[in-house]
Amino acid sequence: MPNTKISRHHLVHDWVPDIEEDRGTAAESITRPPVPPSTRTAVVLITEGIGRIREQARTLSISAGQAHQVVYQREWSVLTQQRGIQSPVDLLSELGEMGFAWRDVARLIGVSVPAVQKWRKGERLSGDNRYKLTSLVAACDFLVGHFHIEDVASWFEMRITESAPITPIDLWASGERVLFFDYGTGHLAPEETLDKFDPEWRERYRTDFVTFRDEDGNLGLRMRER
Repeated sequence: MPNTKISRHHLVHDWVPDIEEDRGTAAESITRPPVPPSTRTAVVLITEGIGRIREQARTLSISAGQAHQVVYQREWSVLTQQRGIQSPVDLLSELGEMGFAWRDVARLIGVSVPAVQKWRKGERLSGDNRYKLTSLVAACDFLVGHFHIEDVASWFEMRITESAPITPIDLWASGERVLFFDYGTGHLAPEETLDKFDPEWRERYRTDFVTFRDEDGNLGLRMRER
């Protein structure tokens, strides 16, 4: 009897069409997607990886900034508590020794100059005003202690940028404590600080004139160059 055993290879070969030999018209219209080069795949992975790291860094920066704000406000609160045992007369004397003008002290606390003059003579002040006075001195302690500002009073008076007459006095007097300390600690650039304080400051203080110093050293005004 003849050997009629058919191998699995022959069955597959007989029943599955030969793709190479029988493409047909449909097969001719199919285009396989190009396989990206391995170098491009690596670059894509690197880009995505760095993007994730950048996002994580941004999130970490925000979290660290918020944590720092909480910590320095807590330190300022402790300093205020420590300063609270001193008399208002002594606190005002220290501000005077630092170089603060009484008009600036009055504005920073939110009272009139005559009120400050009365306190200097020993007249009683309200608990709220005493806290404002004490917290102001504590803020000076904080800035001097961390940033070694030798003339803290003039720092308060100094413009944040040349383009606008806004000073740290304005920040403090407006009640923007977080903004004040973020600027004072150097964690906000001058223009960023003003953007948060007054988003329209550029237009508000725009001028067509600029100051200049002539050959004799005198200051003058001239039209801004277009």
